[in-house]
Amino acid sequence: MSQEWQERIQLHPYRDLMPWQPLPTAPAGFGDRRPAAPRGISTAAYAPEEQFEAWRSHVAPFMDVGLPTGTTPADGFLAEFMICSLGGIGVASGRADAFSFSHAPGPSAPGPRRAPIGCWRLMLMTEGEMWVDSSDRHAHVRPGDLFLLSLDAAFRGRATRQAGLCLTLPRDAFVAAAAGFDRASGAVLTGPLAALLVDYLRSLEVRLVGMTPDDLMQAGRATAEMLAACIRPSRDPLEEAQKAVASVLFDRARSYIQAHFGNPELTPERVAQDLRVSRSNLYRVFEQAGGVSRYIQQCRLFAAHAALSNESGRRIQDIAYGCGFKLASDFTRAFKREFGYSPRGARDIRRTHAEPMPRLPAVTADSDLVPAVVPAE
Repeated sequence: MSQEWQERIQLHPYRDLMPWQPLPTAPAGFGDRRPAAPRGISTAAYAPEEQFEAWRSHVAPFMDVGLPTGTTPADGFLAEFMICSLGGIGVASGRADAFSFSHAPGPSAPGPRRAPIGCWRLMLMTEGEMWVDSSDRHAHVRPGDLFLLSLDAAFRGRATRQAGLCLTLPRDAFVAAAAGFDRASGAVLTGPLAALLVDYLRSLEVRLVGMTPDDLMQAGRATAEMLAACIRPSRDPLEEAQKAVASVLFDRARSYIQAHFGNPELTPERVAQDLRVSRSNLYRVFEQAGGVSRYIQQCRLFAAHAALSNESGRRIQDIAYGCGFKLASDFTRAFKREFGYSPRGARDIRRTHAEPMPRLPAVTADSDLVPAVVPAE
């Protein structure tokens, strides 16, 4: 097998970030609980006429697959994924060409009898579409949707060329939440919790490369707790899940703002866009902090106060510009409104009395899980 196949990998940005290998003809055991660092797998390693058969063998333990009408194996079948393990929870992010699929468990099903899989699949679709019939449900999965499916239930469907993030969730890791997972199987998850969970999964995905085994295990435990709380049917766990997911989003946004408040173009809209979250979710988790705009301004003002106290040789207007204010006059008014004295007064007070520098107050995102927010000094 030629090594030149790796040059044909299309999955960016993962192509150059990790080792790649041919798509295995059988998946790793679902019972493996060891963390595994991200690596790439692709059918590009095979000749075009062999690619679909490699894919068919790879997914055979949990479903039968076929090609769309008018397509033959000779046309090739591209499937490539970044995969890793969070200590039991399997993660796969990538894309595959169009295919049909079905699964009929039990002794009466045609073909060889399959052993129980004992897993659910949770998919966040980013490109393409998928239609799935399972039990008494019909789901049409579109980009941005979060879809849950039991691999031990009967299902059938088809998918266009599609891409997304997929989590394999072992049943024995979610015993307490199993009833809720089974109720939600075959459905597109909706509502505020689903939206916040989407934000979390997107954040998790971009941070997997470079994690240590301990990091992967911790991420797996946190993800399992969040998923269980989100999908369990009782009210209290749902409320706990909302707080947990909101806390994750708040922490992401807080870190982003503290790293970029010096940019005068930083706005709530820019934060939401760069973090790939909805503005409504972002505004919701910052309600107790007085709003996103308020938090951005506080970061700028408290950073400016620290600079005024520690950088006596630097001009006040330069400090204002460096902290993201476009006009020195706006900075002066906002500073006096926040602290009760002018920027020059802050410098004089610090020099004369050596008073402790003010710090941002502790704020929470609908919970007590978020620590005090203090900009770097």
